Amino acid sequence: MAVHRTIVAAEASQGNAALTARLLEAVGAVDDGVWIDVAGWFPFCFEINGITVATVQIRGSLAPTKPANTVHGFQVGANVTTTGSQNIASLEPLRWVKARVSAWTSGSIDVDMISPGND
Repeated sequence: MAVHRTIVAAEASQGNAALTARLLEAVGAVDDGVWIDVAGWFPFCFEINGITVATVQIRGSLAPTKPANTVHGFQVGANVTTTGSQNIASLEPLRWVKARVSAWTSGSIDVDMISPGND
């Protein structure tokens, strides 16, 4: 499992709230990820760093209650397998989101999410 996950709300320059989350930090193995509640937040952008040889997926769910971490919902965007920053935009509002390392050989993977909110 990932070492650390946090959700922090910060004020954007126009006074709107923004949501940032570290979904995965320094992951060096296959990892199911942990669902976070993102109800009321949209759109999303995800930045994925640290892949050497691995596959990362952003997963979404519209379930009314938090799914088990072993449940993977649906995929947002394509598999990410390249080194460097990647941006994946969610095209629809989600209730739950997580990052999943579905295959891993090497790398220390971080996944960050930001949503400017919709208010």
